[in-house]
Amino acid sequence: MCGRFVSTAGSTELETLFTAQPSEEYLAPSYNVAPSTNVYGVIGVPGSVNRKIEVFRWGFTSPVKGKGSGSTLLINARVETVDLKPRFAASFEYRRCLVPADGFFEWGGGSRRAGRQPSYIYKQDQTSMALAGIWEPSRADGGPQDRPSLVILTRESDGLMSGIHDRMPVTLHSSLWSRWLDTDRDNAGALKRSIAEAPIETLKAHYVDTQIGNPRRDQPENIAAVQVNTLW
Repeated sequence: MCGRFVSTAGSTELETLFTAQPSEEYLAPSYNVAPSTNVYGVIGVPGSVNRKIEVFRWGFTSPVKGKGSGSTLLINARVETVDLKPRFAASFEYRRCLVPADGFFEWGGGSRRAGRQPSYIYKQDQTSMALAGIWEPSRADGGPQDRPSLVILTRESDGLMSGIHDRMPVTLHSSLWSRWLDTDRDNAGALKRSIAEAPIETLKAHYVDTQIGNPRRDQPENIAAVQVNTLW
């Protein structure tokens, strides 16, 4: 899965990287992006090849059946089934996005985070990565979704990530960006095949302090390596 990531690039830097119109809204760099916070996303401009940067809330809200008016926050969707799930299918077909990230955190060894050692995963050349996302428009009701929201797609882990966790975010090589954002071009099957056949990003990882589990801890030291009998 992908439950925390790092995003320090500003709108101007992202404008250059993605050849996109910048956002008018400023987001401070974050070394501990947590669900429900605001993040930058890159979307295509309908009817053109242009791109623009928007601010999104991370997570789709979804009612919890049988529990009154409560809701849960959905932050990830599996790429293998995203087009089949009613909550995600329309967004996958019509509203795809790129989520810029310096890297992401993952906790290995078991289903519960407590007591596990987190790792920071990033591209070998330490440049920004583009995570595959889908989004939905804001709801004009003044509620928690008063701005557009997004979720990050995940896939089965491979390579280095397979030794850390069984799932990982879908990272898109720059050769796939235009195809991913063009919702008029491919059907679901063709798009999934293009992801599977695209060049694989070369990733590196190192252990980091367990305190990154606290979303209030947002500082550059979050990505500093710590020695815990690391193999990397």
